[in-house]
Amino acid sequence: MKNQEFFDKIKPWSIRKHRLLGKYLPPFSGKVAKATHNREIYCIDGFAGAAKYEDGSEGSPLLIAKFSDECAKWRNPVTLKLINVEPDVKGEGIFPLLEKATQKWVEKSIVENINKEFFSALPEIIAKTGNSPALFFIDPFGPTYVHFSHLQPILTRNQRITELIINFDTDGLRRIVDASFSEKTNPKTAETNSQNITKIIGSANWKQKLNVESLSTEECEEILLEEYKQNIKRFDYHVVAYPIRESLDKKPKYHFVYCTRHSDGIGLMNDFIREEEDLLYGEHIEEKLTLFSSSNLAHDEINRRREKLHEIMNIYLEKHQRIIRNQVIKNLIEDYFGHFHSKDYKTIFKEFIDSGMLKTTDDKTKIDDRVYFFSLAS
Repeated sequence: MKNQEFFDKIKPWSIRKHRLLGKYLPPFSGKVAKATHNREIYCIDGFAGAAKYEDGSEGSPLLIAKFSDECAKWRNPVTLKLINVEPDVKGEGIFPLLEKATQKWVEKSIVENINKEFFSALPEIIAKTGNSPALFFIDPFGPTYVHFSHLQPILTRNQRITELIINFDTDGLRRIVDASFSEKTNPKTAETNSQNITKIIGSANWKQKLNVESLSTEECEEILLEEYKQNIKRFDYHVVAYPIRESLDKKPKYHFVYCTRHSDGIGLMNDFIREEEDLLYGEHIEEKLTLFSSSNLAHDEINRRREKLHEIMNIYLEKHQRIIRNQVIKNLIEDYFGHFHSKDYKTIFKEFIDSGMLKTTDDKTKIDDRVYFFSLAS
């Protein structure tokens, strides 16, 4: 698919990705602006595209620019500045469309559009953002446009409030791996493919892990994703990933990789993703099971996942018999990212308290702050 064709009509998976970004921007903006002296923050759209699809749907540059207007009207206003990067290397007219769509924000000095490759624009971006908090939205068209070395100036910014949302094309990268291992690929091409994968992931450990004939496609992709996440974690980041899919029963198009240094961000994104999964489930049962009550099926699905969470928490509590609720939730969210909503954790925690399996000896009244002891006897 050519870049221009991509902008003909917005795809379902792009809608999901933009919806997650739209949900996250308000709490991110409100929270991190408090850490500044001028309440100015940045969002960098590293692969901005045309800003608008031919079917009229809005792309990320427009969605973020319009949100900046909302930020400016808050009781405690936030100045959200947006830097869009779009090289338009094939001269398809994408950059002029971006300029036209964002013109009024450019005139207000809220938006700046840079007509360069993302990696070439990074020195300029790092200089412009200075010590302001920043969220980098890195959504390339395919698996090969962002090398790990391109991320390092972002990961090593002096401002610790630097977050990243990365479209990691696990499927596309795995296809390159398959080609590099294929006997039909000539050795020189195979070596070039191998070197490119290492540049993208940031290390060469994947070679040994994937050079096993019995691995499934899913296992290969999981290894690539995990290696990538671990390399980002070396820069003192929490890193989690969510598979962006067209529908519940479809293979992931790519992974939405979220990187932050604050565990509260993980909790927020976890809930947004759980809600997105619930939407996927709702669409699935409406399409596949139209003769049944979708509300009853959704209720049953929530009960099933809470039964599973009850088992998980029971095992956890047997190993950690002196706990604080919020710390338990934070730990389990990272281990089971996107599987359970914070409401699920709080519901099961209350069930443990009501049943007498969790007890406390202090006189505090807030559940969050109390130290609880797990009682196996109950």
